[in-house]
Amino acid sequence: MNVTRPQYHPVSLPTEQPAAPQGNAQVQGQRAPEPVHEARQSTHLPQDRFEESPEVAGQWAAQAAQAGQPQGARPLELSQMEQVPSLTDAKSPDAKGWAQPTPVLRQTDDINCGATAAAMLVRASGGGQGQTDAQLVQSLQAGYSDSKGTTPKQMSDMLAGQGFEVTRGASNFDRDALNAALDSGKKALALVDSNLIQPGASGTTPAGSAHWVEIDGKDAQGQYRIHDPATGSIHDVSLQHLTQAMNSGWDSFQGGGMLIVNPKGGDTSTLAASNVNHATPLGDSSGIGSKNNSFGSRESGS
Repeated sequence: MNVTRPQYHPVSLPTEQPAAPQGNAQVQGQRAPEPVHEARQSTHLPQDRFEESPEVAGQWAAQAAQAGQPQGARPLELSQMEQVPSLTDAKSPDAKGWAQPTPVLRQTDDINCGATAAAMLVRASGGGQGQTDAQLVQSLQAGYSDSKGTTPKQMSDMLAGQGFEVTRGASNFDRDALNAALDSGKKALALVDSNLIQPGASGTTPAGSAHWVEIDGKDAQGQYRIHDPATGSIHDVSLQHLTQAMNSGWDSFQGGGMLIVNPKGGDTSTLAASNVNHATPLGDSSGIGSKNNSFGSRESGS
């Protein structure tokens, strides 16, 4: 705030005149000098516009907040602070293309969990128009999978063919990478143990088989939202639960991990070349369904 100091002008006194004759008679041709009033410097500073108008004060405070709250700025009112968006709510410029919430789809046979998980993302991005869910899953399965299921490389090609970019791949659970991806609007596909990902699974649950699921978000309690094609259901799992289901695959079937996915579009061959580099760390096991038909899954894959 700039305050203009009042300028001080020295007072010029009139030239001394000869003394007037007694009796206050005026000398011919001259007038008695005017009385001198000494000018005093004002000690009252001009009132700042900040204090004059509440409207101006509000505007000034908003500008000060944007400039980093310089010394002397008034703090924002609570109602103003509540309108400031959280940084965690901000979406990454790359996280675009999801047209609707991710639906949960149920796989149509014992081996097409990979195609079904990918089909969920296709639907979320607004794709697969003119096809039923079953037709979409079957077209993805026929185009990219084989009779053993869907390997990580096949999954990366499948995603590229639908315009999806794999931005990161990990051979085990990477909490920081997954949280950052979900916060920015991306989604994930994970190759996990089909039995250990089920609700209620524990350390004593028998191992299942390699199985693809979709991870769609995380709630305020730290639970991860799982879309499981084996049961066609949505359930939340804890950090420990998801870590166990994802990391134990290397002991059971020599594979596992996660792929961070984002809609991008563009040249399919370029996406495929980039995607496969991120998919390699997950191994080459084929994702199917569950070996244990009695534990929460309808699958009986080998």
